[in-house]
This record gives sequence, C-alpha cells and structure tokens, in this order.
Amino acid sequence: MIDLQALPEKLNRWLAQQQAGRYKIRSLQSSNGGYSNITLVGELEPGASAETLGIVVRIQPEGAAVFPDCDVRAQYQTMHLLKEAGLPVPGLLGLEMDPAVVGAPFFIMTRIEGQVPNENPLYHLEGWFHDLPPDTCKQSWFAGIEGLAQLAKLDWRAAGFDFLLPKPGQTALQQQIQYYQDMLQWSEQLSGKRYPLLAQCLKWLLANQPNSHTLSLSWGDAKLGNCVFQNGQLTGMLDWERPALSNPVDDLSWWLMLDQSLCTGYGVPRLAHLPSREETVAHWEQVSGFSAKDLPYYDVLSAWRFAIIMTRIGRIFTERGWVPPEAEMDLRNGGSRLVELLDERLHF
Repeated sequence: MIDLQALPEKLNRWLAQQQAGRYKIRSLQSSNGGYSNITLVGELEPGASAETLGIVVRIQPEGAAVFPDCDVRAQYQTMHLLKEAGLPVPGLLGLEMDPAVVGAPFFIMTRIEGQVPNENPLYHLEGWFHDLPPDTCKQSWFAGIEGLAQLAKLDWRAAGFDFLLPKPGQTALQQQIQYYQDMLQWSEQLSGKRYPLLAQCLKWLLANQPNSHTLSLSWGDAKLGNCVFQNGQLTGMLDWERPALSNPVDDLSWWLMLDQSLCTGYGVPRLAHLPSREETVAHWEQVSGFSAKDLPYYDVLSAWRFAIIMTRIGRIFTERGWVPPEAEMDLRNGGSRLVELLDERLHF
C-alpha cells in the first residue's frame, strides 16, 4: 500500500541519490487526471535557485486499474526516445522499478508550460479552450493534427521503437485487436457483466480488416485532452501508456472519435469553431504524406477500443462513488454511444 503522506520524504531521499541533491520536493498532491496510473503533480525546488520546477509523478497502480497491464518502464522508454527524436514530450528526471522505494515502480517527469483542453466539463460547452478566439481555436486544432503527422512520419526503426513490433505470426492490427478482445473479457470477468454489442462489433472488425502493411508509430491516446497549447502552438504531447505500431490513420481516427464522443456521444453540440472532419482529414493527408483511405475501418476500431476502455473507467467511477450505480457509466457513455450509431449504419 502506497502511503501518500510519506511519499514526499521518500521521493526526496531517492532524488538526492538520482539527481545528486539538485532538487527537493516543495509540494506534491494528487492529480484529477489519469485513471490508469497513480498520478501526482507538484513542484521541485532546485538546491541552488529559488525557481521551482513543475513535476508529475507517475506510479504503477496496485490491483486492477483501467488496463489489465501497466508498464511504467515502457512509458518512460517511449518518452525518452520521442524526446531524442525531437517531439514535444515532457522532460524526464528518473525511473525507479524497485517497488521498495515508494511501494510500486514509478517515474518523475517535468510539467510542460501551457494549457490542456478540459474534458470535464466538456470543452465543447465551456472552459478556456471553448472561449478561445475562433482563429486561435482552429490554429490549436491543426497544430495538434500536425503533431500526429510528425509522429506518423517518424522513422520508428531508426528512433528505436523495434520493441513494439508485433509477435511473429501476427500483424500489428491483429495484435491490437487481440489485446482489446482480451481486455474486454477481463473487464467482463471483473464486473460480472456482458457487453454483447461490443462482441458483435468485434466480429465485424475481424471480418473487414484492411489489407495494409504500412506501419507508423501510434500515440495510442491522441486527443486534444492530451495536448498542451500556448497561443495556438502545440507545446506538449502527453500520456504515452499505449504506444504501438499501427496504420498511419490510427491516431487520426482516435483523435476524431474522441472529439465526437465528447459531443455527439453525449448529445451536445460540437464547438462551432473547430474544423470539420473533412478539413481535418485533408490537412492530415497534406502534412503527413499518407492516405486516409483506411480511415472508415479505423473509425470503428477506435470507437470499439474506447467503449471497452470506458467499461473499466465507468466501473472505477462507480466504485469510487463519483457516479451513482444507476447511471451505468460502463454501458452508457460517449464511446458506447458511438458504437451504437455505427451499428445502426453497418449492422454488426
């Protein structure tokens, strides 16, 4: 069991060894974001300066979380390689895999200056991103899309991402589908519930796989809510828990799906200043150099994956008392609604 009250002292001892006493924790508190890791935010005070450094501490969760697995080492390695490749990811201050230090493996990274679009409340309805001037809103959106394109164009072999290659005998798509199929079964076992529409959607996905062998590095959770912006510029790309090698359109489909889930999925109007799907796809194709021909398939895959993730997030919210049981958040959410709409059109 991790003792959050004793954590600053334990981390200070660790920092003294890792950073030769250059930093000391000034403050540390739980974060409202992130459900698949224990996430804390705080400030470091450099030993020779009064200036502070914003930090985020990611701790591997105990017991069942959102995903059936969590590997802070892989997250840390991914961000290290991306930083070397020139992408705007957080700086890294150290990784510790020995659970004896604080109670579980963890790493510390720096906070990036800027603002992250809010998802609760929905940025479609209110908040700083909602209130941006129309031109800055569009500029921010396209800056995020250009970040996806930069990732898609990255030479992932030269950057060191061979460790993400699929197992022998499987394509990258087959491996991804298998992972989420296993996750769905795991989620059903934990909750004692069945999600038949997701099982039907899986059959469609297996029967309609595109014949594409082009692979790019996939963020795994590409969305506005994982981007840091300043004055319309992308200054940070956050949350690298599920990196993969996938079809270049994978991140684009996830970006579009997440945005739709937060408006159509909850029956609210989309923020008027945001570029349309058609404008977004055209811009991505132009700056990435890839075709979006496989996007319709990945639209379904993204909605299915997200609905599976929401079966876990919904259960976690219910168990923690954040939503009432009768809300059935694991079954009724923005992701599941998109799967229902796709079923109406495609007849899973």
